[in-house]
Amino acid sequence: MSSRGWVSVRDDADRWWLLTAYDDGWCTAPVTVPTAADTRRRLRAFLAWTVAVGGLFAAAVGVGFLLPGVTWLPWVLLAACLGAVAAAAVGAARRRAARRPPVFGSSAQHAAGVAGATRVGWDQVRAVAVQRDGHEDVVTVALRRGKPLVYRSPDRTLGRLFALWSPAPPTS
Repeated sequence: MSSRGWVSVRDDADRWWLLTAYDDGWCTAPVTVPTAADTRRRLRAFLAWTVAVGGLFAAAVGVGFLLPGVTWLPWVLLAACLGAVAAAAVGAARRRAARRPPVFGSSAQHAAGVAGATRVGWDQVRAVAVQRDGHEDVVTVALRRGKPLVYRSPDRTLGRLFALWSPAPPTS
């Protein structure tokens, strides 16, 4: 058994969840969605790094022309410029890796390993309907017991994840 993929979905109460599909079912876990304030903060950080790199590069070029006798200083400024680019890249890679969902072998392992995760096994599912509503994929899951589950996502990955489940879950 293995993970077939993941997608952020919105439920009927307008809450966002990370849905991860497996061969034996799927798990949903609450996820935070970036807000406008988060976007502004990331844009300010990007602009600050851009100004720092551009300023160091401009200083290196300017010093090379204005002070031709000091040949070592432009190289130090260029090295600082490259160091700033490397620091920005490493920071971005770390943030991206921290946002990546964990990898599990099955939905049962996922439910046991992630706090707040809920699992729906293939044996709980009666039928699955995948449809398109405007710009969103909508998946309606009829359970053997309980209320139907409805997931919405503007990402077309949601429909692809449930294509094998529609109209009924796979048998093993």
